[in-house]
Amino acid sequence: MAQTQQSSTSAKPNDVRDRIFASALRHFSEKGFAATSLREVSFDAQTTKPMIYYYFRSKEGLYSSIVQEILEDMAVHIRQALPGQATASERLIAYCDRYLTYFLANENVIALVLREVFGLGGAPMATFAQTLGASVRQPLDEVLRAGMESGEFRKDHVFDCATAITGIMNMFILAHVFGGAEIDSETPLTQVRKYVSGLAPGL
Repeated sequence: MAQTQQSSTSAKPNDVRDRIFASALRHFSEKGFAATSLREVSFDAQTTKPMIYYYFRSKEGLYSSIVQEILEDMAVHIRQALPGQATASERLIAYCDRYLTYFLANENVIALVLREVFGLGGAPMATFAQTLGASVRQPLDEVLRAGMESGEFRKDHVFDCATAITGIMNMFILAHVFGGAEIDSETPLTQVRKYVSGLAPGL
């Protein structure tokens, strides 16, 4: 026990925070928010509960940090997948395709986050909504705005269009997570393409 305490106090701050984060992600993924205790998170991370409070302030703060990092990682992967030389329509579909494939590739963790966040509300839900809009949806806003400025898309409210497009994909994702419906990437993309066709000028 003394050896564990020594390692937690002598470790670099970033190492301690990273260990707490990894431990919490593992426990939250396996057991959910309510069934996970900070005692077991700290024990698994080879640190102490006060260190969790130091870095994350609370159990909800720790969970909110995990939610934020997952969504920011999703945003990075989406942005990297957007083709540089392509039409706005092609970039929009590429965005949606990566949005869906990222979920499918990380379904276990993201599905857990969705179930927990909707049940918890409060800070985790606020973090989810803010990061989803500020990070994950930002590339889509940029694609839509560029398409409208170039004349490829008719002039419209970017926020409304982005909400409609992500809403199509989220409808399929939530039906899968909460209702057990089958999901693939092509079915939602077909619906998105129909919506995008309505953005053509003159319609």
